[in-house]
Amino acid sequence: MKKRYLYSILFGVPGFFISLIVSFIIFGGLVGILWIYFLGDNQWPSLTDTLLPILFIITFLAVWATSIVMGFVTGKKLENDPILNKKHILFSGGLTFMFILFIALQQLSVGNIGPKSEGELCSDFCTSKGYSASGMPARDSGDRSCSCFDDSGKEVLKVPLDSINTGGSK
Repeated sequence: MKKRYLYSILFGVPGFFISLIVSFIIFGGLVGILWIYFLGDNQWPSLTDTLLPILFIITFLAVWATSIVMGFVTGKKLENDPILNKKHILFSGGLTFMFILFIALQQLSVGNIGPKSEGELCSDFCTSKGYSASGMPARDSGDRSCSCFDDSGKEVLKVPLDSINTGGSK
């Protein structure tokens, strides 16, 4: 494989994550400026529902394409060198791994992956029994129970949390 293509990949894979970050920063900044200085809390024009996602996608693709082109140009410059620099491969792989690790840790911290919280277990239990809502006492109360409520908001069932805790966090 020619180095120009290898470096396009080496720059492009971490560039994907970098372009996502840059796009979110620009998107967030633009929405913030529009909200604070121009549109405020009023109804935003429907045109913004179309233009903002398009701007996000264009920014993402432009930054990603730039990183791939930078890799192509760098690889083309290094093609005359017969030795492949393993540090470049390790750096690209390490950077990619770091981005994937940060994404996984963030998803773990917000509860999208990993064990269910006690509140989620309580909610799932009450829903499976046909009740409209669930609730738990304050964490520092020492009471480890799950309450299920009917349509009128009355507590109908109260069970110890340990009896429904099937593999969740304690």
